[in-house]
Amino acid sequence: MKESVKNKDIVLTGQYLGVVEEFLPDKQSTFVKDGEIYATKTGIINIDEKNREIEIQSHQEEDRKTVKIDDIVIGTILFLRKYSVGINFHTINNKIHFNSSYFGNIHVSQISHKYVDKISDAFQITDIVRAKVIEENVNEYKLSTVGKNLGVIHADCSICGTPLDKIGFNRLRCERCGHIENRKLASDYREVTENLRY
Repeated sequence: MKESVKNKDIVLTGQYLGVVEEFLPDKQSTFVKDGEIYATKTGIINIDEKNREIEIQSHQEEDRKTVKIDDIVIGTILFLRKYSVGINFHTINNKIHFNSSYFGNIHVSQISHKYVDKISDAFQITDIVRAKVIEENVNEYKLSTVGKNLGVIHADCSICGTPLDKIGFNRLRCERCGHIENRKLASDYREVTENLRY
């Protein structure tokens, strides 16, 4: 069964929002197919609870176009190197920049307070990570996940792709296949409610 969106969720063009029995769709930002409501643009869901109306509002970026040192960003791991990982991020201080894409690097020395022997013990490709900007370069930003609330906030099993459950400090287990993996976890791993992929 498809899950309906909630107020203030971030959605993509073509994403399922709900059914006409739940919401009165907005003609400017949604369309209906077989009684199901879909998004016609990327933006933030606005639900009028009283009238059960649903619409998508475009995100305004004018007040924030640049990334600064100490900003908190959320992004997806694109690749792992021997001593660093590459991250593509759109979220800066809880604001989604739909039309912008930034690139950052986390060096092995900036992963944790504790010594990290292998990058793969902390991150895997497709992990979603919250990090802090510590340095600005021409084409990329240097990031850090040193800190309790920084690190992986969502991870999928590298064997079967199922979201991993936390079973201990920086330890994850796949409910489907039983595979156990390590990550550098943020304190609120899997508790983040925003739509994280965009």
